[in-house]
Amino acid sequence: MAEIEIEGKTVEEAIEEGLAKLGVTKDKVNVKILSEGAAGLFGLMGNKPAMVKLTTKDGSGAVDLSQTQTKAKEAAEKILQLMGLTFTDITASVKEDGVSVEVKSKDSKFIIGKNGQTLDALEHVLNLVLNKNAETRTRISLDTERYRKQQEERLDAMANKAAETVSQTGKVYRFEPMPSRDRRIIHLILKDNPDVETFSEGDGNFRKVVVKLKK
Repeated sequence: MAEIEIEGKTVEEAIEEGLAKLGVTKDKVNVKILSEGAAGLFGLMGNKPAMVKLTTKDGSGAVDLSQTQTKAKEAAEKILQLMGLTFTDITASVKEDGVSVEVKSKDSKFIIGKNGQTLDALEHVLNLVLNKNAETRTRISLDTERYRKQQEERLDAMANKAAETVSQTGKVYRFEPMPSRDRRIIHLILKDNPDVETFSEGDGNFRKVVVKLKK
């Protein structure tokens, strides 16, 4: 069982940040709201951050994923067919953090979309379709032509370079704004780094990861 207390501009942002640091989905934790926060005068001065405590549930991740594996493959096939996208093969496999679906297709560039936006949207739909039951909810990841793997390798290099820079200079390092999935990967990569810690700042599409020396 792991436990973390974390701040954010809103309760929702604090929860998202905590889940990223723990590397789990929301259904795998108990959430206790310590402070809902408060806006300052005219929303500009004296803002009080929200604070939550997340505690991982006993036995989280113990769900049998064999049925989810089969359903994920079938759902991915149907979604791509409805979109008119061709594929040569779809495989689904059980991973440590959920079920991974891999698509082989000549239309991979259309499945990925600009900066992976279409792939993210398809993955989101898969999770909505397969996670209607909260008790058996699990993380579904979707990839094609190793796009996710290559992206993770790129983020891994960026994260470790940022940590090295912070360790050597003592200065805070701020990444460019990035999607929540990429922020989560950065948090996970540096979670066990003995010298630095990470958090997110900003709103919406401008939210970014910040790396600083541990106190």
